[in-house]
Amino acid sequence: MPCYALPPGVRFNDCLFSEPVELTAWRLPSCAGIVAVLARNTHWAPKPFQPLYFGEFGNDASARTNLPSNAGQGLLLSILPMPYSTAGQRRALRDELIAAHNPLWQANGITVPTAALAQKVYELEARQQEQSQQILALLTHLGKLFEPETPGPRKRIGFLPEPVAERSY
Repeated sequence: MPCYALPPGVRFNDCLFSEPVELTAWRLPSCAGIVAVLARNTHWAPKPFQPLYFGEFGNDASARTNLPSNAGQGLLLSILPMPYSTAGQRRALRDELIAAHNPLWQANGITVPTAALAQKVYELEARQQEQSQQILALLTHLGKLFEPETPGPRKRIGFLPEPVAERSY
């Protein structure tokens, strides 16, 4: 029976993050990279860690990752060191990880105000109502195509002499 060894750390996409450590024991590394906030979840495999947040940090040791304020006990942190990377490269990889794993604290990177969402719903309802009216008009016209034609005046059956034009002399 083959034995499969899992590498130390956690893999997200093609990135191998470090082995998770408790939030309280984590220290910002000296090189740039990406941080993942994880929670234990038995439904995730092969390792039971569900990503809650992905952030990037630069070479500045005093930099902050802007973790959400509701970060609490029982959370783990894992990093992907990216020395010699630019901020744009780290942001691109972070956005790719967010899109792929849809972490709970980031809602796929999209934040839209409620009023804007309500306006979009109103526009969609108006467009749907207009399209419904157009479909009903099309169905009405299609129904008219299949109605039987009304017969026009009929010609008399039989021999009809041609009218003789009067000649004037």
